[in-house]
Amino acid sequence: MPDTDENDGQNHAHLAPENGEEGGTISPELKDLAGKAIGYHESALSENTRKAYQRGWEDFLSFCDTHGLEAAPASERAVALYLSDRAEDLATSTLSQRMAAIQHAHDERGLESPTRSKAVQNVMRGIRRESDRTPEQAPPLLTEHIKNMVDALPGEGEPSRDGGSPSGNAPGGTEARAAWLRGNRDKALLLTGFAGAFRRSELAALRQKHIDPRPDGLLVTVPESKTDQEGDGQLVAIRRIEDSDYCPVSALRRWVAVASIEEGAVFRGVPRSGFISRNAITGRTVGNAVKRAAEAAGLPQAEDYTGHSLRAGHITQASMEGAPDAAIQAQSRHESDRAFREYVRPQKLLENTSSAHLGL
Repeated sequence: MPDTDENDGQNHAHLAPENGEEGGTISPELKDLAGKAIGYHESALSENTRKAYQRGWEDFLSFCDTHGLEAAPASERAVALYLSDRAEDLATSTLSQRMAAIQHAHDERGLESPTRSKAVQNVMRGIRRESDRTPEQAPPLLTEHIKNMVDALPGEGEPSRDGGSPSGNAPGGTEARAAWLRGNRDKALLLTGFAGAFRRSELAALRQKHIDPRPDGLLVTVPESKTDQEGDGQLVAIRRIEDSDYCPVSALRRWVAVASIEEGAVFRGVPRSGFISRNAITGRTVGNAVKRAAEAAGLPQAEDYTGHSLRAGHITQASMEGAPDAAIQAQSRHESDRAFREYVRPQKLLENTSSAHLGL
């Protein structure tokens, strides 16, 4: 897989004057023109565009590495799979920018870009069409639901790697250990996602370096999101809850400890082998974990809940408990008041409806 920085240094090599031109002598005028040409080439993209392309290309590299796909030259299938996966969590404008990044990386290397193919263009066209339809909002998961889901997941005790069960209440065996690890991960995933009002993609992208432990909780840096396309980073605070079985800080720390994660991705795949993957989960994994926990807890219409239900639930529950809209919006990082109020409006309507004053 080509190294981005190494290749970038050769991108304008073909613009430099060649030795041997006109009898081997390069005129000062030609040198000056070559220097200007290289300067124009380097300023063709704005600094923000270069950064966005770099982030997009690195994300594509990560996806290809995780799934064993070649990134350069990439196949139509690799790009189509990448777009389909990221469509769950990224706006179509961001996906278009990611396509541009892939195309730019290929063009700079003199490779044919699959982003220009009809098949990839049709995938992107289909994603745009689906996003233009008004989606049915995922139902919110409230505190009561989250507690029931956490209680329904495995994760108690300390099963050993050799299949034994030293704690007495934790089953042994390879698959049992995998289920135990996955239960600890999903508990941390649910509580962290709910407390932080995180998007699925933000949970999947969370890394150790993004977490700043404090005495009263955690400060989590979200490096890039729908409302922070320049990647400046946004801070999310998660308060420690003393003497609670549902403290998100404790659950996250427990998962990191049992998984022996010292750096890199926080939430990782847990296959049946019981050996934790080095690769980060995807937004799709977050959704699967939510559905699995909802079904385990016996929630009505469990299949309707998605990864987005954690975020929607935080906003809804906080509004029900009387938290100021400004505080909720700061946590959810909604840039648009209109988008934010789509979540709180139903609850506000029930609180303020005149139908409660009819004397019925």
